[in-house]
Amino acid sequence: MTKTKKGLKENEVLQIRSDTVFHDLINEKEMDTIEWLVMQILDCSYSDIHGNVTVNNIRLPRVNRKERNKYVDLVVTYKNEKVIVELNNHFDGVYVRNFLFGMNQLQNNYSLGSGNYYKEITRVVLVNLNWYQGKIGNKIDAKKIYEIPYSDDDTDGYLFKMISVNLDYYSKVCYDKLDIKDKLYKLLTIKDKDELLRLTKEEKMLNRYSKKLIDLSSDDNYVEDIMSEEMEEFIEQHTMYRDGLKAGISQGIEQGIEQGIEQGIEQGIQETQKEVVLNMRNDNLSLETIAKYTNLTIEEVEEIINSNK
Repeated sequence: MTKTKKGLKENEVLQIRSDTVFHDLINEKEMDTIEWLVMQILDCSYSDIHGNVTVNNIRLPRVNRKERNKYVDLVVTYKNEKVIVELNNHFDGVYVRNFLFGMNQLQNNYSLGSGNYYKEITRVVLVNLNWYQGKIGNKIDAKKIYEIPYSDDDTDGYLFKMISVNLDYYSKVCYDKLDIKDKLYKLLTIKDKDELLRLTKEEKMLNRYSKKLIDLSSDDNYVEDIMSEEMEEFIEQHTMYRDGLKAGISQGIEQGIEQGIEQGIEQGIQETQKEVVLNMRNDNLSLETIAKYTNLTIEEVEEIINSNK
């Protein structure tokens, strides 16, 4: 298949790797999708869920597209359970900040009311959706669940639950081989239009989700903006260590003895640059796109790729 100028192949749809795409598809205006999502996470029936789910947060638009303000991707409430969904792109799993936000939500709902006040506390479920980069995803469990119980009595259930999901794993597993509580995670990894239509044909509540994702994937300007944003984040994560290392060493070295250190730093930068190029190529990005975001020439990019074969 040939790539379009915006980076998507024929019959391909956007994968849910971007906060922007996530919010455009799963938000307070798409309650059928929201209800389906909560059904998967909490393992509830449609009759229990329908009409009983509310969206707590509405995403505020960023003034600057490069702005990196921290906000949680989605918070919904069902009965006495607050579900927080957090999408992590190219990160390394559970972040302390995500855990602390979930615990803060728990604290905000803590009530010293009459009777057994523990039963009046909202249960908090934090779902971390993690895209790993490179081979590390193959070493991570598909799904890990951490729970803080109400009490020592197992029948009281959980007070706080964190579900850490490896989306790399679910991208490789067939939909019909998954348990119902895992179908959400597969949905977010689909990038083939035909596969998306087959899946959503079985899940009637996802018809609007499917149509909207296809429409967004057909919008060249939208796709270009999304892929540029994802690439910026990708580059930022891969260069953070390099820049920090160079800055830290430079501050601690007298100018007269820097030559040998600088050679080591440049070698490290070249290795990082090589890793970034190869990871981009593994994601099927064009040579032109790789050159644009690494400040290399196309010939230099080709040389790195060919030297790794």
